[in-house]
Amino acid sequence: GKADGIICWKVNRLARNPIDGGKIQWLLQQGVLKSIIMPGKEHLPSDNVLMMAVELGVANQFILDLSKDIVRGMKSKVTKGWRPMRAPIGYVNDKYGLRGEKRIFKDPERFPLVRKMWDTMLSGSYTIRQVRDKAVKEWGLRGKDGEILSLSGAYKIFTNPFYYGEFTYNDELFQGKHDIMI
Repeated sequence: GKADGIICWKVNRLARNPIDGGKIQWLLQQGVLKSIIMPGKEHLPSDNVLMMAVELGVANQFILDLSKDIVRGMKSKVTKGWRPMRAPIGYVNDKYGLRGEKRIFKDPERFPLVRKMWDTMLSGSYTIRQVRDKAVKEWGLRGKDGEILSLSGAYKIFTNPFYYGEFTYNDELFQGKHDIMI
């Protein structure tokens, strides 16, 4: 109730589904919104709403198509053996590969430290908490953003199939092509 107009780049920035688009159109038709202004264009309550409906319909279809393309790209990456999400600690995502072809590499700084955690854990002489404390306090292990590894993060390391060459995607296990740690 405090604003009576909208300034935006394109009308498709206002709504990504028919419900939101309908709300915007209704507010404009009822005069609650006096104007929607974009570069080179303005929608007013007195305008024919058909053009705005077409623009919002195109925006909705774009989102539906984009969603399908993203799912298809993720499935393609998975079938090629590459985990399509952020790499776990000890690994880094390829920032420079071709889109859809990006791989996962060993993190030169953290891979040896996480491997040392595995060796320490597999000795059978330490608890997960003790291994985590050694890694953080004695070896200086930090996450990619400089954060301290939490205890739950240590548990994730020791239960993540990625470290032995597999990964889960949509609750399904896949064989990875990344360098295995253990």
